[in-house]
Amino acid sequence: MRTLYLHGLDSYPIPEKKQIMKDAGLDVTALHFNYREELGIFETIKDTALRKNIEFIIGSSLGGYLGNVLAEDLGLPCLLFNPAMHYTDVFYSKIPKIDKPKCPTRYVVLGLHDETINPNYTVKVLREKGCKNSMQRVLTAHWLGHEIDLRTFKEMVNWAVSSLKNNS
Repeated sequence: MRTLYLHGLDSYPIPEKKQIMKDAGLDVTALHFNYREELGIFETIKDTALRKNIEFIIGSSLGGYLGNVLAEDLGLPCLLFNPAMHYTDVFYSKIPKIDKPKCPTRYVVLGLHDETINPNYTVKVLREKGCKNSMQRVLTAHWLGHEIDLRTFKEMVNWAVSSLKNNS
């Protein structure tokens, strides 16, 4: 499955995470951005997704927020780790508002000990967005903070990939 991986703010595509995704059978495209300085990031991400015929999006933190918007725009399933839903207006006033979200399946992993992204706020935003035309699963991880350890990343990637394969 052709997959786009979007890292978080002040981060980069960690090679071990790319390998975990490949081991799960994913054909991974992982772009590296300086979110604080680069302009037009959403357009670049969307163009890449269209050009590479992306079928699945995985994003973490700010990459999770961007991945969610892209999934809603293009009608793709996504796996989001601690998505930074509060960045709606902070960094990216040029990110489009999706009037008719088309994301068919959304898996969300929230660290209950996350001191960067408030998991309760994220749950509130996800509830407000609703998922009338989407299947949404939210897993709250009592052991997890903001950083996603490799074991959890692997387990959640395998869970989402397995669920997608079983539902197709």
